[in-house]
Amino acid sequence: MKLNFYIILLLLLSFVVKADQMLELIKIPNLTLHKLENKNSLAFLKPTKDFFVGSSSENVSCKKNQPQNFNEKYLEAQKGFNKYNEDFFRKIKLKYILLCSELEIAGIPALGFANPEMKTLILNINTNNSNFERVLHHEVFHIIENNFNKYFLNISWSDLNSKEFKYSACSTCSNNYSLEKIYNSKGFVSEYAKSTISEDMAETFSFMMSDNYLILDMISKDEILNKKVKLIENLINKLDAKHQF
Repeated sequence: MKLNFYIILLLLLSFVVKADQMLELIKIPNLTLHKLENKNSLAFLKPTKDFFVGSSSENVSCKKNQPQNFNEKYLEAQKGFNKYNEDFFRKIKLKYILLCSELEIAGIPALGFANPEMKTLILNINTNNSNFERVLHHEVFHIIENNFNKYFLNISWSDLNSKEFKYSACSTCSNNYSLEKIYNSKGFVSEYAKSTISEDMAETFSFMMSDNYLILDMISKDEILNKKVKLIENLINKLDAKHQF
């Protein structure tokens, strides 16, 4: 156990992150291993102190967790990750889950963040319960998209939308994006799905993984969203034929 702990810390000393820009971070200090999940080969980490790493304009910051809130969200995360089969995370090259409070990326509050280069997800335990699992699956999709971009190169995703719709220039270009379900969807599961193609795919996947009955109801009334869901299903099936939504 101690050996695994030091290996994880060593791997996290040079932490490189990609969002709308490359965030080059020197290290994430003050981390401890919470638990190694043998079932899905994931290591859960938590900060022992608040941390801030990176330059003033390009950084990641998190606060130490309160035990009660951490334990609740750890169990929620565990439940979410258990929806995947045992080989899935090995295939997509995800190993480390960092749970922390008040996550910010480049000074912008964030619910979660995917770091494919370091095989890591950062999840904000302050996320409300209704969104926490969806954020988890959303960030898993970003790991998939980054590591298996060959599956996404020839996809005309934007062509599935109505001709008059245009995505934003970036995922943080508007403060109006919400994670809440759109009831009159017209091809989108949430307002945040309208921000970029990548976020649209990740949001669609997150609904598919967190509430299959809801997504089935939505696609029965929405031809565009139905096409998007089928496309995601086909892409994931190429990666892992055993995966079930």
